[in-house]
Amino acid sequence: MRPAEKARTGGTFIDLEFATGTNGGALLGDIASSLVSLDELLRDLGSIAAYPSSVEFRKIEIVAIEMRSPLKIRLALLEISADAVIAFREICRDIIHERRSRQRALTASDDVSAKRLANIKIALERCTLHSAHARITEPEALRILGHIVTLQNAEIPLTRVEVKEE
Repeated sequence: MRPAEKARTGGTFIDLEFATGTNGGALLGDIASSLVSLDELLRDLGSIAAYPSSVEFRKIEIVAIEMRSPLKIRLALLEISADAVIAFREICRDIIHERRSRQRALTASDDVSAKRLANIKIALERCTLHSAHARITEPEALRILGHIVTLQNAEIPLTRVEVKEE
């Protein structure tokens, strides 16, 4: 098995940064909503990357929270494949870029939505690059898109994502 195919067994961290607005505060419910969406996105990507194997143990744990402006959260991952983590990082970066673009031009067209769905499918294809399941189904892509829309419309926007091996 090539190294990229192996599940990460420890030492993988994801540092997330969220904008807390001009007053530097955030409602706990807003933070929780964003974290739940990120957790579901990462778990779905982990499941897609592991297909066709059965459900496996995966652990995503918050190991640090820095309640300043910006809000910083560190996640520790266990048994999440490298491909899923890379796809997660790319999708999160797309969310950040899209939100910034939307702030500049407050309009969105159907062409943009179609392009975004195509970009999501590319990231998902990368997620399954080393498995026999090389095609992403429409329901899988739409579920991921649902997570993305939730994160793009979050009250506490994601502003940075960084993957670290320690």
